[in-house]
Amino acid sequence: MTPSDPLAKRVKRHVIGPVHTFFAATSPHLESLCLHELKNLSLPLESVNAVPGGVEFRGRLQACYAANLLLRIPNRILMRIAEFKVTNFRQLGTIISRFPWELYINAAVKRAFHIKITKSRLYHKAAIAGEFERGICHRLKGVSVEPGRPVDKNVLQRVFIRGMADRFTVSLDTSGDLLFKRGLKKYVGKAPLRETIAAAILNHAGYTGLEPLMDPMCGSGTFSLEAALIAGRIPVGWFRDFMFMSWPAFKPNQWEYLKKINRPHPDQSTGTMVFASDKNLSMCRHLERISKQFGLSDTIRVMHKDFFDGTPADVTPKTGLVVLNPPFGIRMASPRTTTDYYSEIIEKLKKDYQGWRMALLLPETFSKKNLPKDLNLFPVYHGGLNLTLAVGSVAFL
Repeated sequence: MTPSDPLAKRVKRHVIGPVHTFFAATSPHLESLCLHELKNLSLPLESVNAVPGGVEFRGRLQACYAANLLLRIPNRILMRIAEFKVTNFRQLGTIISRFPWELYINAAVKRAFHIKITKSRLYHKAAIAGEFERGICHRLKGVSVEPGRPVDKNVLQRVFIRGMADRFTVSLDTSGDLLFKRGLKKYVGKAPLRETIAAAILNHAGYTGLEPLMDPMCGSGTFSLEAALIAGRIPVGWFRDFMFMSWPAFKPNQWEYLKKINRPHPDQSTGTMVFASDKNLSMCRHLERISKQFGLSDTIRVMHKDFFDGTPADVTPKTGLVVLNPPFGIRMASPRTTTDYYSEIIEKLKKDYQGWRMALLLPETFSKKNLPKDLNLFPVYHGGLNLTLAVGSVAFL
């Protein structure tokens, strides 16, 4: 597709040029953090508003690129492309088949439909999905557009359809894989913490990357890797691709320029700032391999050590932040009760981590009555569980 093609002109006029509405979808309780994060990017946005489930913002297509590349907390970025009212399937089929899908998506990419209907006369999800697929296929028949970047055949273009009182909103997923997939890890342990949740926890704890971070129960290294990206000023989307790269509107030169102006600078390296350890040797070796593969080994030091056997003074004379996501539930390998185990952790912190700040993730079974009032408590929803994050000075314990 050349700039002089009629389709290219339509794409520029209707997709690249105009302002669109986007939605950064987050996990529960993280909307305000995402709002603050998005506002701090200093993007040319017309409006930014937190709503249940995420943050709405309006901007041009480059704002979508930047949100995917730079935001640490959302799960995915959606682009709103259509709103209409329908009361029967004939109307729905007509609207879908007439919508200019060729301006937005690549005909070669398979599609998946995510449908949520409330109080609408059209409510059968499978029938709605079938109508969308038939209408899109009809519209894209014979349309061939080369993407700006090769498309992975296993990646799906997700189309989100929301119906409320016969009013339908259609959005396209711009991200592809969920954004917690930073492109770093391929192997994880049991019930791993998502990177987006780890980023939110580090945000709650005030971590800036300018102080030591201890991750003494590192597991597969989620906290350590996230902290290393922050310390190195590396965009979280630096090592992966996104669905919008398959769109007719994608301009590789714009994307490369965005990455260029957000490129990390080696001369800004802060040295070893992240100290990760775990009693599981295979996890430590895996984290070491990832660190070397992605150029993070100067920032992360990995040690095979049990949390209860070492002290932070063994590795750094400075104080900073200690983050802990202790095992519980299916990750609990010993017969100790959760309360007893966490009590041992707290005693260890009180003994060896004075002068440090802490971020401790607590399960539902741990009574908050055992915590001092000076700690800040935040709700964390992860893997279907309602957890509690305790943040504050170890001196408060």
